[in-house]
Amino acid sequence: MPANHVDPIKWTAAQWVERRMDNDPFEEDAFDTWIDQDPRHQTAFDGMWRRIMGPDMGAALHDYELRRKARRKAVASAAAILLIAVGGYKAMPLIEMRMADAHQFAAADGTVREVVLEDGTRLTLGGGTNVTVRYTRHDRVIELGQGALFANVHHDEDRPFRIETGDAEIVDIGTSFEVVSKAAHVRVTVAAGIVDVAKRGWFQKPTRLAANQAAVLDRNGVNRSADVEPGDVAPWRGEWVEYKAKPLKDVVDDLRSLSSVPIEFAREQLGAQSVSGRIRLTDPMGQLENLSVVQGFNIRKTDDRIIIY
Repeated sequence: MPANHVDPIKWTAAQWVERRMDNDPFEEDAFDTWIDQDPRHQTAFDGMWRRIMGPDMGAALHDYELRRKARRKAVASAAAILLIAVGGYKAMPLIEMRMADAHQFAAADGTVREVVLEDGTRLTLGGGTNVTVRYTRHDRVIELGQGALFANVHHDEDRPFRIETGDAEIVDIGTSFEVVSKAAHVRVTVAAGIVDVAKRGWFQKPTRLAANQAAVLDRNGVNRSADVEPGDVAPWRGEWVEYKAKPLKDVVDDLRSLSSVPIEFAREQLGAQSVSGRIRLTDPMGQLENLSVVQGFNIRKTDDRIIIY
């Protein structure tokens, strides 16, 4: 019987998902009867199935609807492929993740917030960032909306630590690293240890990053970017940063991490001018306005970007 705090429909749907992905015979007639009893049953089952099978299974789910009476051959084939991919293991860890309690944390604009998770992992959230945390016996998953975070991960060989954001999946292999997620790209920079970065979905080959290495995932895939200097990962954690004869481009790169909209140069040559002084990275627009006075450039803010000209 399900625990008292678990929705009985979700509980039953989870059991049907497990049975469909198991190697044992599937009770098609009993499943069809349960689906027909209440429209919420179909919704609950489909939601869990999509999460487990991934976004690429949309077509198979559509076929599943059209061919229910034909025993959903396309979905059964997809489940068989998945079983091969994961070595025949049962789907209970995935179902357990689906049903795990979700804990949400957010940092208000202009602030930096540190969160200590139940295993001792520390997350530092930049202003405007929100995360959803789910922990189970088998896995640790962070869902990151747009924003910036720095993770100092407590190593646990039995429970991988994974961040999902946009099209990216970042898997920790005992480390600390920064993730900046924007509408057009996700950037990962490693402070210590090793991280695997890949596009979300089955059979995606990860890019492995070591300390001081970085990569960006955009519509062109995952590509390594320039290495960073030790200590230059997620400088926004301290809010204020002292710059000495630093190119404006580098300062703007740091401000971009916490800016809610893209910051662009009308002419790239503007980024070459030298900047010295203390900059508060948690206030991108305010700091650009101050810099524009000191450095002699102009800024224009539109609905979807900030332009330096």
